[in-house]
Amino acid sequence: MTADSRAYSPESTSTFSQLVSSLAMRNILTAIFLLGSHAYAGDWVVTRGGLSPDGKFAVAVFPQKTEFVDEADDTVLLIDQTRGRRIGPLEEVSSSGGTWGTTATNVHCLWSPDSTLLIVNFRTGRLMHSSQIYRIRDRRAVPLSLPDAKTHPKGKLLVGLQSTANPGSEITLTKDGCICKRGWGYVPDFTVDYAKHGLTGFEGELLFHYRFDQHGQLQLHDITVPSTP
Repeated sequence: MTADSRAYSPESTSTFSQLVSSLAMRNILTAIFLLGSHAYAGDWVVTRGGLSPDGKFAVAVFPQKTEFVDEADDTVLLIDQTRGRRIGPLEEVSSSGGTWGTTATNVHCLWSPDSTLLIVNFRTGRLMHSSQIYRIRDRRAVPLSLPDAKTHPKGKLLVGLQSTANPGSEITLTKDGCICKRGWGYVPDFTVDYAKHGLTGFEGELLFHYRFDQHGQLQLHDITVPSTP
């Protein structure tokens, strides 16, 4: 058998065909992976303040495809920023804004310096806002509940108060680790002397101060009246 006949033997042709098929399949799978990754990571935008200080996580929303916010996907996502992949939805919040605003502007976030605490403030109406706190643990966002106002002596004064048509709240984080929730829309009971209980100037807005105790539980530390700018 000559060298030329060996080069074009049935066995050589079969091996060559298998190699071509293998390379083609590998290229197809690579293309599918790249296309899928691009679509998977390119259909959301990070919210204002959504990137964690350590750069590992982000909070993202889906931008509107039309001018009508009620037609948009209002899901708010926790993202693995290092991989560009979604971890899961933050089910307690929404970017719909109660049909006001836009999905990209209805949500803004705050992170603790160590990236273990996430605060999401979100619009719920024309003049209404709400908030949710999460503890980041094992790449998951664990929702935290704030203690009831009645757990503090001053909070008992708020029982039974009426609210305006546009109540709301917003949470901030101070440098010393205090979680402050500014709540508005309360209608004061003018038969009560609020100044006697340390709430001088209460006319509808209050500031709730929360701190973690030694067991890692949130406690209502104080209730004050926001200072006038």
